[in-house]
Amino acid sequence: MSPAPSNPGDRRIGPAAWILLVTTLLMLVTSIASVQVVSWTRAYTGALGVRAAASNRAGVELDKYVATGDEEAFQRFQHELVVPLELGKARMNLQGEHPDKELAQRSFLAGRIPEEDVPGLIHMFVLFKHYPLMTHAVDIWTEADGYVQELERIAGQLHAEYSNEKPDRKSIAQLAALADGVQQRLAPLGAEFRNTLARASHQIATLLTIVLPLIAAGMVAIGFAIFRVLGRRAERAALALRELTERLEHQAMHDSLTGLANRRHFEALLAEAIAARTRDGRDTALLYFDLDQFKVINDSCGHAAGDELIRQISWRVRKLADEGSTLGRLGGDEFALLLPGANGAAAVAMAETIRERLSEQRFYWNGKTFAVGVSIGVLVLDGNLPSVAEALSAADQACYMAKDNGRNRVQLYSRDDRDLQQRRGELHWVERLQAALDSNGFELVAQEIRPLAHPGKSRSRAPARRRFELLLRMVGPDGQMVAPMAFIPAAERFGLMPRIDRWVIARACKELAALRDGGRPLPVCMVNLSGASASDPELAEYVAHCLRDNDLAGEQLGFELTETVAVGNLATCSTLMSRLRGQGCLIALDDFGTGMSSFSYLRNLPIDLLKIDRAFIRNVDKDPIDHALVETIHRIGGIMGVRTVAEGVESEEVLGALALIGVDYAQGMHVRRPVPLVQIHEEVARGSGDTGNIRRSALRQLGST
Repeated sequence: MSPAPSNPGDRRIGPAAWILLVTTLLMLVTSIASVQVVSWTRAYTGALGVRAAASNRAGVELDKYVATGDEEAFQRFQHELVVPLELGKARMNLQGEHPDKELAQRSFLAGRIPEEDVPGLIHMFVLFKHYPLMTHAVDIWTEADGYVQELERIAGQLHAEYSNEKPDRKSIAQLAALADGVQQRLAPLGAEFRNTLARASHQIATLLTIVLPLIAAGMVAIGFAIFRVLGRRAERAALALRELTERLEHQAMHDSLTGLANRRHFEALLAEAIAARTRDGRDTALLYFDLDQFKVINDSCGHAAGDELIRQISWRVRKLADEGSTLGRLGGDEFALLLPGANGAAAVAMAETIRERLSEQRFYWNGKTFAVGVSIGVLVLDGNLPSVAEALSAADQACYMAKDNGRNRVQLYSRDDRDLQQRRGELHWVERLQAALDSNGFELVAQEIRPLAHPGKSRSRAPARRRFELLLRMVGPDGQMVAPMAFIPAAERFGLMPRIDRWVIARACKELAALRDGGRPLPVCMVNLSGASASDPELAEYVAHCLRDNDLAGEQLGFELTETVAVGNLATCSTLMSRLRGQGCLIALDDFGTGMSSFSYLRNLPIDLLKIDRAFIRNVDKDPIDHALVETIHRIGGIMGVRTVAEGVESEEVLGALALIGVDYAQGMHVRRPVPLVQIHEEVARGSGDTGNIRRSALRQLGST
């Protein structure tokens, strides 16, 4: 027998029953959610009461301590202050992108919140922290925590004052007045927080109250709207997908720490502003700024302190910025503010306002207090900067000019500003220097330092070891050599000289090793050290490493430091000279004589050669004062057992005068022009050179004299 046909109406019972069940469950969940929200709000109200009561008791105990100096009152003050401090730690944890709920729970419990209320506090904070009123309440909480930390710092100073044998009543009175001021500013924040939280709770409850009748009405119409319910289900799925997409888009365009526009989103807005400026000529300004003391705080207090500082700064700047402006965090402690409709004067005024307000603020962390300054570059968009990269680069240059000029300043960008033009030129050199360091785009040339013959002294039959000063050249795009004065200032300004000095040392050792492997006698190569390298505690070890790797003795390498660097960093340079000399390296004091007061420092510097500055050599044959100065320097060097070198020898007459004085060595264009090291290699291989010529010419000058 075939089964009896089923009733068509039975097939409709299934979907209707499911819709009824789902709707009932939705009502149940919504009702539970309403109860939970009310419970969570009650928990926050209770927590606020605990915090307010503890803060009030702390204030009372602090007043007692101020009046009596009673140590027990101070201990009670600290005991009560634990509550707001621990609640503040819980807030900071929950504000992060990935909060540690267990750590937040421990902070709430330490803040004397009943254990049964803690889960509700955490859930409500995490679920509703992006809700506008809740965000405002958290901002108030953050500001109040700052005052609590300030109160803790003032109390610590009071305690320190009372710990003295004779407390200064005037200082105590001043600190008490500061504490009163902080408590007066702190008191209204509690009421504002309570009111804001109440409004948030009311809005959420109102929303749920509206949802419940709507669901009930839906139940009445279930029988007539099965297919519409199915359609709504699809609509809800689409809505959830849309919300998820919006959330992902928000995360992709906003900074997770501050909620500000991230670099990608800000650059897109800046591109739109540049296009609008080109299209309709509307004024738009860009502020580029970073914090002056961020690295100090981050290094001394840790990244948690740095993150909290970034959050506080972003909150304060948002409060100061005009409506319609866009604040973005570009990375680290760098921010940018886009001001539509602002001309140069308005942008500078806004930048000064931000700078002044931030300078007035103090950042408190674990009992430490920091002043925070900000350097701001201001750029008014125009047709000369048509791209986002150019606009940001120009504003960044202005920002760094503000830093270079003393920090905590505002700098307006101008294409005609000479300092900015110089900085752009230096940045160009920095790129070329980085490329040259990465690709060995430098060459070494050598200028010989030759011994002078003197009357009454016989020539040694043993050939003297030849000495050369190594000079650096950059290879230009066309293959031409670029003189060091074109790129050294930029290298010094941007901290590249230590890398360049190390490149020269390593290259010199390789060149000397190549000579030795060819069976050729090795000359001594003198390397100039910058002021930055002279202060490098690891340089001596690097030199030893290069010598070991190339199987060279230290006597093959020498180092020259200018008199200014050596005398300006006497202790550090003396230590470096001693360590290098201990490896067998020659040490020369370069450009000596520009500061005659430095004679007294000579006995404290371990040197082998004293290079007399070319300013005294140029006219030594004609100027009696220069002649006397050179003679004095040479005599003092002789007394100390230091040989002298005359720099910048340009003529036969100068050469003869130096030989008459008795200077040991000469160097300059008349002696020998700088030549590539490969040419020196060839001469060393042949054993050639014109050392004899310089001696004969010097003797001729002596004879004519």
